[in-house]
Amino acid sequence: MTGDAGSGPETARDASFTSVLAALAANTAIAIAKGIAAALTGSAALFAETLHTVADAGNEIFLFMAISRSERPPDESHPLGYGPERWYWALLAAIGMFVVGGAVSIWEGINALFHPRALEAFWVGVSILVIAIVLDGTSRAIAVHELRGRAARAGMPLRQFIAESSDPTVTTVYLEDTIDVLGATLALTALILHKVTGIEIFDPIATIVIGGLLTYVAIRLTGRNRALLTNQSVAPRHLDALREAIEGQPGIVAVRSLEAVSLGPRSAMVAAEVQLREGLTGDDVATTLQVARDTLCTTTPAIARLYLTPVTVGADPSRPPRTPPSP
Repeated sequence: MTGDAGSGPETARDASFTSVLAALAANTAIAIAKGIAAALTGSAALFAETLHTVADAGNEIFLFMAISRSERPPDESHPLGYGPERWYWALLAAIGMFVVGGAVSIWEGINALFHPRALEAFWVGVSILVIAIVLDGTSRAIAVHELRGRAARAGMPLRQFIAESSDPTVTTVYLEDTIDVLGATLALTALILHKVTGIEIFDPIATIVIGGLLTYVAIRLTGRNRALLTNQSVAPRHLDALREAIEGQPGIVAVRSLEAVSLGPRSAMVAAEVQLREGLTGDDVATTLQVARDTLCTTTPAIARLYLTPVTVGADPSRPPRTPPSP
């Protein structure tokens, strides 16, 4: 329902940890190497890539916190669980990407336009960037593998899954690593063009483009986490599936209203007003609703809370009448 239906919480959590830890290990090693190469070559693009990778490594720590804290069970202070912790820490990661990776890189690129630097230790820079592309590509492959598996279990294309998923951890790693590969490729291209042509403008332009890419991804991730933190409804197709499942329960004639919001990456709270079959006694109503709740929560693990409210029979002006199926 929330992007990971069909996968158990423990399996999804472990996969998220794997993606985040792989990205953290790769980014830490790459940041050190890029920093050394930036100091030796004097390349603004390599300096921007160093800031970019440092921001990514910091983000992985935020994402690690997101996974760890969001998996805590409900308690008295948080009866609905700690799922939104994942969105909060992922939001901080996106802000860090914007400030450290995007804004600072753009500033460095603009500064390099007015104060160009001589290119030194060319082959050191090339070697480091090639290694970075390989390591970032490996980390991205792990994230893509995890995302494709989740998308397949949810029965949707990868792009749609990324747009709808309420788990920001693997999605953030995937987008970060994609920009990492593009950024390192741009920096490598700028170094080669600078070396071949002797024109210094390629380096600052690549730096500004890298900063722009990071800013775009950061804004996209920030918007997604903001929407989830402000109780965004689950996707319309999930609402339609929920409506059909509820109307398929014995004794329930129609669903008059339905609301569902995500409580975490793999859980949702659902509230519905249902019209029951005529002629039911008070005890029958209570039994019908209890059976429906138990059945739906068992068959749909993503439903963490389900509230069914019986309503009197009457026309619902906001919803067209149901057409009976053809014989």
